[in-house]
Amino acid sequence: MTINTMSTNKHIAMWSCPRSRSTLITRSFEQLDECMIFDEPLYAPYLLKHAFDHPEREAVMAHRETDAQKVIQQITSDLPEGVSFSFQKQMAKHLLPDYDINWIKPLTNFFLIRNPKEIILSYNKVCKKVTKNDIGMEDLYNLFKKVESFTGKTPLVIDSTDLIKNPQEFLEVICSKIGIKFSEQMLSWEPGFKTRKNFLKSPFPWLWTGELPPTVWYSNINQSTGFRPYKEKEINFPDELIPVLEDCLPFYEKLHQYRLIID
Repeated sequence: MTINTMSTNKHIAMWSCPRSRSTLITRSFEQLDECMIFDEPLYAPYLLKHAFDHPEREAVMAHRETDAQKVIQQITSDLPEGVSFSFQKQMAKHLLPDYDINWIKPLTNFFLIRNPKEIILSYNKVCKKVTKNDIGMEDLYNLFKKVESFTGKTPLVIDSTDLIKNPQEFLEVICSKIGIKFSEQMLSWEPGFKTRKNFLKSPFPWLWTGELPPTVWYSNINQSTGFRPYKEKEINFPDELIPVLEDCLPFYEKLHQYRLIID
């Protein structure tokens, strides 16, 4: 199938690993009036490919498009009237090996990282079995290198811990670098996931995984109202998860050296 990669609208893709605070940041961009959200649009095709028992599998498979080619067509096509750009929260691990990723080239891509020790602990609260493939840090790094290769530029990398320590300043810089206008509306929101009325006639669904019952992944962010003050937490890391951390850490460290630093 030929994918239409020509669009009159701007598509922004934030690539990350699970539990990287990506939904928090997506909620921030959701507040911009001309923005349309695609939340992990390749999640259902990823679940279809893998037969493992995954939280919310049945709900996602029942409510989402499972054909990856159709999804890619949706997220690269022209957007509804009144929408000037899409913000796509994407997981690098959802890009399966047999995917042709040429459709990514016209997108404005940036990368979100978080210390894998924190990611693994957060993931382990939902899934008791955790592997390096579940985290996908190597997938994220490999995609970073591919985007760097086909653009000839080092992609923007944001460490989510840096961002939540200083959300306004980081969001202002991110918006400037990806070519959209920052608004203070991005700093707070009403609790709960809502579908905007002006998108109801759109052929594209308002894709929030958090709208699907049960919301095991989004139980906290669903009730959030904005960025909370950062608090350092002591981490007690289980010995049985150390091999996963050792697999992920080198790729995080490689990405971390490219992170945005604001003096």
